[in-house]
Amino acid sequence: MTPTSLPVEPVRRRKLSEEIVERLQTMMLSGALKPDQLLPSERELMSMFGVGRTSVREALFTLNRMGLVAVRNGERACVTRPSAKTVVDELSGAVRHILAEPKGVRELQQARALFEAMLVRYAAVHADADDLDRLKRALDANRAAIGNLPAFTETDVAFHLVLAEIPRNSIFSSLHVALAAWLAQQRVVTLRAEGADRAAYEAHRAIYRAIGRKDPDAAERAMRTHLRQVEDYYWQASQDGEK
Repeated sequence: MTPTSLPVEPVRRRKLSEEIVERLQTMMLSGALKPDQLLPSERELMSMFGVGRTSVREALFTLNRMGLVAVRNGERACVTRPSAKTVVDELSGAVRHILAEPKGVRELQQARALFEAMLVRYAAVHADADDLDRLKRALDANRAAIGNLPAFTETDVAFHLVLAEIPRNSIFSSLHVALAAWLAQQRVVTLRAEGADRAAYEAHRAIYRAIGRKDPDAAERAMRTHLRQVEDYYWQASQDGEK
C-alpha cells in the first residue's frame, strides 16, 4: 500500500469554540482563573479572543457540560470545581452504548466485581463503629423490604452505597452511583427471580459479618459469591426471555 492510497481523512480545522475552551482550561489549571471567580462577560471574551458571540457561547456550553463553569441566564459564567460526579456523567452516554451488547454487560459486571471486592476489603480493615452501625441499619432495612421489589431494590442500592462511603472518597461514592444507574436494568431483572431478594439479603448479611470480624478475605469471598449469583440470575433470566 502506498502512502497516497492510505484511507486518511483530510485534517479538520479546529472550531474557534474548541480553541477558546482550551485556552480557558489552561487559565484554570495555571490558577489565573480560580474556583468561584467570575469569567469576563461574553462581550469581553469576544474581544479577548477576537471571535463572535456564537463561538463564545459554544465554548461556555462545553465548559458547563464539563463541570468547569456554571452558566446562569443573564449572569456571567463562574468558574467551578469539577466533581467526580461530573466526570462520571460525561462517561454515561458512552457506557450505555457499551451495555447494548452482552459483551459490554459482562465487562461492566467484571468491573463492578473488582470495585466491590476492593471496597469490602477496605471496609474489613478500616470500618469504624459508626460505619458498622450504618451498615447494620442498611442491612436491617434490606431484610424488612424482602417481598417488596421496589423497596428491596432501593435498600439493595443503599447497602452497597454505605460500603462505597466507608473510604470517605467522593470518587468511590460517585462510581457506586454510576454503576447502580448503569446496571439498574440488571438489578430489576435479577430481583424478579423467585427467592432472589432473600438470597441477596443473606449475601449482604455474610458480607456484613465478615467486615464486623475484620476479615478482608472472607468479606471479598462473600462479595464475589454474591455478585456471581446476581450475574447467574441475570443471564438465566435473559436466556429465558429469548425463548
